[in-house]
Amino acid sequence: MNARKAHVIGAAIAGLLLSSCGGEMPSAKAGGGATAPDFTLPSLDGKQVRLSDYKGNSVVLIDFWSTTCDPCMIEMPHLVDLYKKHKDRGFVVLAVSADGPESRAQVSSVVRSKDMVFPVLLDEETVVTARYNPKRELPFTVLISKDGSIVHKRGGYTAGDEKTLAAEVEKALAD
Repeated sequence: MNARKAHVIGAAIAGLLLSSCGGEMPSAKAGGGATAPDFTLPSLDGKQVRLSDYKGNSVVLIDFWSTTCDPCMIEMPHLVDLYKKHKDRGFVVLAVSADGPESRAQVSSVVRSKDMVFPVLLDEETVVTARYNPKRELPFTVLISKDGSIVHKRGGYTAGDEKTLAAEVEKALAD
């Protein structure tokens, strides 16, 4: 293989790795301060989890992910670390799986292997995903302040995004 062909192939692979599973390039967007729409979803352990139950007490990070999304799997250990670091300060991660009912066993397996110690919610009908993430980018994160306002959104994952997210979480916790 000549050098030019190798360069083109390398650039194509890099582009695929940097893109989100939804087919869009990652985009960091500051939240407009809109109120986060409430929802109730079943958790993997069978409980009903309602977003509004956290309002007034917690900073909530909603992470939309899927077992088939490589960037989601790469990002997840960073979210676990971020949660473990800040959970005692009122930080909650709600990991919303966009996997369908046919892959519930795979969701359980990934949750164990990635040590996802926060609530994992099942959006098998993708109703909540569609409301928050109409482009269906994966991963897709939404940070919600204690007052219920959206303060940060990001679609996709690129190495280093976890630093920006950690700073946004620190800022939200300080408010």
